[in-house]
Amino acid sequence: MEPFAKPTAWRLTRCLTCGCEAHYRFEYTVSKNAEDEATCRACYWRQWAQDERRRHGAYADLTPVPAAEAREHAEQHGYDYLAALTDPSYRDDPHHVRCRYCNRLAAERMGDIAFGCRCQTNPSRARQTPNPPGQKQRALLKDSGLAVLAWWDHEANDLSQWETVTVTARREAAWRCPDCGLQFTARVHDMIHRAQCPSCEPKRRAEWEAEYERYQGTPVADVPELLAAWADDEDPRTVPVSGYGRLHRFRCPSGHHPRVSPYTYLRSGCPSCRSQETRTAGLEAVEADPAPFRLSPEIASQWHPTLNGRISLAKLSPRSRRTVWWRDPGCGHEWQDTPEQRDKGQRLRCPECRTILDSLAFHFPDLATEWSPVNPVSAWHVGPSGQTVFVPTWVCSAIPEHVWQASLPSRAAGSGCPECREHGKSQIELDHHEAAERAFGKAASGQAVRHGAFVRRSVWHVDITVELGDGHKLAIEYDGSYWHADKADVDEEKSRDLLAAGYLVARLREHPLPALPIDDPGYTEFVVHSTAPNPDGVISRVRQWVSERRLPGSW
Repeated sequence: MEPFAKPTAWRLTRCLTCGCEAHYRFEYTVSKNAEDEATCRACYWRQWAQDERRRHGAYADLTPVPAAEAREHAEQHGYDYLAALTDPSYRDDPHHVRCRYCNRLAAERMGDIAFGCRCQTNPSRARQTPNPPGQKQRALLKDSGLAVLAWWDHEANDLSQWETVTVTARREAAWRCPDCGLQFTARVHDMIHRAQCPSCEPKRRAEWEAEYERYQGTPVADVPELLAAWADDEDPRTVPVSGYGRLHRFRCPSGHHPRVSPYTYLRSGCPSCRSQETRTAGLEAVEADPAPFRLSPEIASQWHPTLNGRISLAKLSPRSRRTVWWRDPGCGHEWQDTPEQRDKGQRLRCPECRTILDSLAFHFPDLATEWSPVNPVSAWHVGPSGQTVFVPTWVCSAIPEHVWQASLPSRAAGSGCPECREHGKSQIELDHHEAAERAFGKAASGQAVRHGAFVRRSVWHVDITVELGDGHKLAIEYDGSYWHADKADVDEEKSRDLLAAGYLVARLREHPLPALPIDDPGYTEFVVHSTAPNPDGVISRVRQWVSERRLPGSW
């Protein structure tokens, strides 16, 4: 229902089977096609929920979800509720929702809605890209020590790819299964999260399904390992190892009494023992290097000074699930949450103000002072490397009259006020800018211009921009003969875009540059000479040309 932009762009679609309208990325559709799975999440979750209810049989939850409850749940997590996608709607059935922040339509289950829209996901500063100047580059795959390195196909992949690919890369690479030797291609990101062979994985899945089905007809009493640990009141001769979803009591050699399904205990053992092993490994890691296991400085700065009793902040792990009190020193709001939940998903600095952790204001306070009040949110609501639906406006801290627009990543990477910046501007260009200020009263230098009429580029940097009194603008471009000798095409494209945006365009082209093939009443050229510059005289001629097309005294 929307034109194709790029593989990673969200695009509105309508399902040809059920008619549900939702946004999907093209690369997501391609991956689902490869898995022979429905792209439409409404179709997928409807079928999944039916299969789950069929699997649980008489124990399936058939309590309908009231529409009011679903609506309240969606609105609480940043969605507008549109409709239930089944009638009646049970607990695992999908619902049609729209994100209040990015307007993305989706088919989500109640549990998925609780995570919020992915547009509100706020990665920690350590994982954000691009990297600020001086920050260590992202970890290379070859140095990661991950088990997936054994799958890397050194014969099929170039050496340059091996030397440069990172652990977060989404590029395609060649792999070789260490078990069967099959060669295949897959994205690096997918293999890191779940390395699987296209040939071996279906076989393993089939073997697991066959085993699970076989154990459905096998009683616990026939499996010695389960019978030895059985501590439930039911007769083990009547309880099947798998199926039905019932939990039963076991006793492990360490004395724990977990309540789990027989199949889970057979395959995974005692969950308490596994937790103890994980905890022991974690403590050993803390003793070896405690720094990575402390709360981030920003979260620690919000520790409530009086309501946490004898709980020690220094000993609290970032992964702790203990509910404690927090207070934002900026707004004074207080709330309860666990350290683990604070560092997940949206990662809010204050849940009431909806400010975020690792914001521009926290990491770059100097840039935050230049954040314009005309922006729809504050500098505490955006990340230094985040993407916004609007182009942020900035106000120069040195000269408040200088106002410009620039993206967050460009500012975090070191860009400053284009008018105060002299780097990249020739002296002759600066002289003509000063002459324009004398002639017109006010002129901007190096301003970034964006407009919906631009078709060549999304943004152009104009040498000199003048605001005219009747709402029009004048763009003055200085074309040096050395730098613009082979840029006639770019100069023409820039001029035509500016004209389409309603600018009057005057180009000062050094001799012997040829004239551009532009025939438009809002465009003119003046020949200038680098050996005999006359900024005031040239700008005076530009002013006269503007006057001939406008009422005198309109600026």
